[in-house]
Amino acid sequence: MRRVLMVGVAIAVAALSAGCSGQGVKATPGAGSASGGGVVSLTFDDGLERQEQMAQELTKRGMAGTFYVLSTRIQAPGYLSQTQLAELSQAGHEIGGHTRTHARLPTLHPDEQRREICGDRSALEAMGFTPRSFAYPFHAVNAAAEAVVKECGYSSGRGRAGAAAEQTTPGDPYNLNTPLAVGANATLPQIQQYVIAAEQHKGWAILVFHDYCDNCGSLGVKPKIFTELLDWLKERKVPVRTVGDVIGGDVRPVPPLKAPSIVMNASLENYFGKEGLPDCWQLDGRSPAAAFSRVPSAHTGRWAGRIQVTGGDPGQLRLAIKQDDGECAPKAGRLSVWYTSTAPVRFTLSKRTGDGVWSRWSDGPVFPATPTWRQATWAPRLADAAGVSFGLVLTAPGQATFDDFALR
Repeated sequence: MRRVLMVGVAIAVAALSAGCSGQGVKATPGAGSASGGGVVSLTFDDGLERQEQMAQELTKRGMAGTFYVLSTRIQAPGYLSQTQLAELSQAGHEIGGHTRTHARLPTLHPDEQRREICGDRSALEAMGFTPRSFAYPFHAVNAAAEAVVKECGYSSGRGRAGAAAEQTTPGDPYNLNTPLAVGANATLPQIQQYVIAAEQHKGWAILVFHDYCDNCGSLGVKPKIFTELLDWLKERKVPVRTVGDVIGGDVRPVPPLKAPSIVMNASLENYFGKEGLPDCWQLDGRSPAAAFSRVPSAHTGRWAGRIQVTGGDPGQLRLAIKQDDGECAPKAGRLSVWYTSTAPVRFTLSKRTGDGVWSRWSDGPVFPATPTWRQATWAPRLADAAGVSFGLVLTAPGQATFDDFALR
């Protein structure tokens, strides 16, 4: 059972209610200090570009924050670049992990959790960072996700929201308690009460921020309130430390990723990427007469993938599992996919050898056109394959919609 500071929770809930009503809870700047009590960590989610301004405000005051970033969104419009993150790191700020694609981890198979968590940490290390702290997207966490975060070498996981304070020696470092995220409706007295609650119980207030702006969304904290908070913390002499520094411990290595036993992003729900493709998938053979799109008429979930070919060789437009060394490309198995189509379709397959070489694409069985969802299955000989990439392609001009790829 996690030991939650119940008095601190009550104070924070009261502060939240008052803040939402516009009243605020009066906290006198400079009254008291943290010298005999708590510690504060300022954490920032998603790696949004305007967070660079927040980091600069921290640096001006001799403070450091923890920035939880998504490796696949670095360099994307509206997000921090690798150069900007490097500058933050050099200024003393901590760069932590937040999954590759902002995935809701409890909904995923453990193999896909490892790709999201370990793959993200590996990518950040390859950029020159040393991530040791992790934050669960949406604060969504369960025991399985905690186990994977630990397995991937992180020292902590920032998790459950709604508690005012954590302990400086947490009972469960892989599900750290935080107050609710500080957003557009937050008042300065409300945020101050989170800190005061931690001070009173010699605890740890882990504050969560996203965007930095006036009137730009529910998660955008107002710059005036943010800078006033920093000035209040400095005047009050509250220790502001990164999550990694509070947790401590040595940096642990990232374990090598093994080929998954399932198809990653099998239902094609996650489409973040500069090319607009499903995460963990690739598209070959584009031409003016061929196109790929995502459509809401899915077999399950929200999205499916659709290919349409009006001319040329229809078999040249191939939506297939990304050919990599194991992060996306799964182990061999019996293949299946659901589809609808206006023309017959066939399987297409490529195998990876143990030394990482991919074979040329080979043809599989053909399945008839169908206006309603039908499952195509194939059990090729794959005993010598270290990984596979497969999909369905049209055998004649037309369109086909695919969803729910699987290995059996």
